[in-house]
Amino acid sequence: MEPLLPCYYANGLTQLEPGVNMDQRVVCITGSSHGIGLAIAKAFAVSGARVIINSHKRDQHVEVALAEISQLGEVAFIQADLSQSGEAERLVAAAHAQWGRLDTLVNNAGTFLDAPFGSLTEDIFDRTFALNVRAYMFASQAFAQRVITGQTNPSILCVGSTNSMAAERDSVVYDSSKGAVLMLIKSLAVTLANRGIRVNGVGPGLVRTPLTAQALASDDISNSLARQIPLGRIAEPEDISGAAVFLASDEARYITGQMLFIDGGILANQLSWGA
Repeated sequence: MEPLLPCYYANGLTQLEPGVNMDQRVVCITGSSHGIGLAIAKAFAVSGARVIINSHKRDQHVEVALAEISQLGEVAFIQADLSQSGEAERLVAAAHAQWGRLDTLVNNAGTFLDAPFGSLTEDIFDRTFALNVRAYMFASQAFAQRVITGQTNPSILCVGSTNSMAAERDSVVYDSSKGAVLMLIKSLAVTLANRGIRVNGVGPGLVRTPLTAQALASDDISNSLARQIPLGRIAEPEDISGAAVFLASDEARYITGQMLFIDGGILANQLSWGA
């Protein structure tokens, strides 16, 4: 019997196997030239979906991503800087035009620009919310406008964070933006349910990505953090991708308004009184 989800391993993606069938469905993943977005794009390609990746510019990361995904399935690239007004809508319109349909939108592009609270500026706030919240909102609106009556299982997936539930010191703007994403998922799910559009999210904990690479460069810091995670390790992007495909699939057809936290047990864990 085939596994329900694609098979991944703790040390990164070493093998790809068919799992959930997304045959010929079209999926657009924002911010998907590296990190979690790229892992999600690969997992959808393995499932049989046609994949559209996105970045704010066409660079070497994009070329590598296109080469890797093309070995797994059909892929296209659309450049759009989602931090800019109107770009989310343009991306979704272009993605829909690529193959004449769009079945799943994955809102993934995000940023982390926080500074100590006393040093926060309006620019940091505006840039964070522009990409982490506004782009999600208006990409979702543009997607919903293009869903036709009777379309099979259209869905929106938002990549959130454990920071929507538990705060970090000096992460006020980022935490607030991810809290907004959690409520956006719930509100969109209720608003779009009568049109058959499901809306869910995945909430990663600590993941090794280009965004966290500098902070995790020290083995001492990485090991200290890993010891505080119940499953004993920091996540890889591939730990997130299988759940993303599942939530967009027919197997999840009665799931909406949910955030699935993929954190190795971080949110379930209390402070340890032991050594």
